[in-house]
Amino acid sequence: MENVDSVTARVDMTKYRPYAAKVKRFDIESGSFIAVLNEREARENGIFTGDRVVISTRGNKKIVIVDLSEEVVERGEIGLFAETSSELKLQDGDLVEIRQVGVPSSISIIHRKMDGIAMSNEEVDTVISEMMQNRLSDVELASWVAGMYIRGLDTEETVALTKAIVKSGDTLDLGKKPVVDKHCAGGVAGNRTTMVLVPIIAAAGLYIPKTSSRAISSASGTADTMEVLAPVEFSIEEMRRIVLKTHGCMVWGGAINLAAADDKLIRIRHTLSLDPRGVLLASILAKKVSVGAQYVVIDIPAGMGTKFEDMASARSLARDFLTIGSRLKLDIECLITDGTDPVGQRIGSALECQDVLNVLQNQAPRDLLDKSCQLAGALLEKCGTVRKGRGYAAALDLIKNGKAYAKMKEIIAEQGGNPNVKISDIPVGKYTHVVEAEASGRVRLVDNRNVSRIARAAGAPHDKGAGLILHCEQGDKVNEGDLLFEVVAESEAKLDIAVKMIEDMNPIKLQNIVLGKMD
Repeated sequence: MENVDSVTARVDMTKYRPYAAKVKRFDIESGSFIAVLNEREARENGIFTGDRVVISTRGNKKIVIVDLSEEVVERGEIGLFAETSSELKLQDGDLVEIRQVGVPSSISIIHRKMDGIAMSNEEVDTVISEMMQNRLSDVELASWVAGMYIRGLDTEETVALTKAIVKSGDTLDLGKKPVVDKHCAGGVAGNRTTMVLVPIIAAAGLYIPKTSSRAISSASGTADTMEVLAPVEFSIEEMRRIVLKTHGCMVWGGAINLAAADDKLIRIRHTLSLDPRGVLLASILAKKVSVGAQYVVIDIPAGMGTKFEDMASARSLARDFLTIGSRLKLDIECLITDGTDPVGQRIGSALECQDVLNVLQNQAPRDLLDKSCQLAGALLEKCGTVRKGRGYAAALDLIKNGKAYAKMKEIIAEQGGNPNVKISDIPVGKYTHVVEAEASGRVRLVDNRNVSRIARAAGAPHDKGAGLILHCEQGDKVNEGDLLFEVVAESEAKLDIAVKMIEDMNPIKLQNIVLGKMD
């Protein structure tokens, strides 16, 4: 049996020595770039679980994290999951070179951050750079996110993180001014203001290259909803072409290499259910900088059931946006809005499309029209397109005269959809379940979280035609037997699941009434 000293000496001598192995593909996704090496062979080459190696083949290279096994791969083999084999275009039996790389510089930076020591610009750049090179494991990234959550980020760190995220991907240069953008801090069901605001702003002659997300915990994201009307996955050059022609777009940010590091950080943040304030600010503002925005309006919904249930926390976030934004040369306006009620009548991708098209044709729901015009008006005033106090009216005029709807049709066409789609053409689930008031009363609460949970149980956002249709809002008086809401699903099985959830979390609460009657 070898003693510790002889093993150490052998490892030191063989460290970084390359060796060859044949590819064994695993046709499953691991969620990150991982390679499986034969344990005995790897140890002989000074490679251990969690180490980083660079795989080289035909001039292509990829850094991966190592896992070891005696059973899964034999000597002379390297097991590659779908992400790595696809990126390197490797097939079973292909020969690759494996070389160990050194310990990432980020490890010591992460340790110091966890100890409460602020990061310099260079240190933030190092962590983001090594993350993009896949030199950091999920455990190490989780430690970094946890350190930023516990210790916080000061203004300098947040600005540095924002700039580093921007540098991690491409940037959009339209060569036109002014460029504007909008963001909502989230938490309100049915809040599809982006799809009304973008055509208003574009119709006013401003440029708004809007990237949006898909749903994470909600019933639909803007990208999910827009996808009912037109494709949302484009390259940055295709996005540029669309915006230069129509002045606006609504595309999925995940398909474009803008602020690329943010996607990796979001995955870690959501896995941990941690949202460090500085990382949240950097995540949002990096996207605005990357599309060349000069003016930005940020919607911060506050109230029960939102991310910010009290005005103090909403105002605090708004101050941070203004502070960091000024350092990034962004002219920002924050609107703290009422988030106690869902916005619109319909929740779920296809159903929300119906609301959007109705509003663009100057029809109900009034709350979606009103909020969209508030946000669009703030941008029109910021850019000097209209004088102070005239923004809302100017936005509403573009709805009433049909120019915003015409612009929406133009954007839909340029993104490859049918510009003449009618509301009746949008398919929704054929299975429904109605919930009526058990007695007369007044609507005390329409719970955003529970509305979204029930809509998701019905199949949203995966099933585009699933969701909820609301027939009342906070403050409404209802009589016994009045329709409160209905659930829509594409399958009976999912409808049954949603109905069972209603029994535990009725989303609409009446004064002195706990549950509605379900038919």
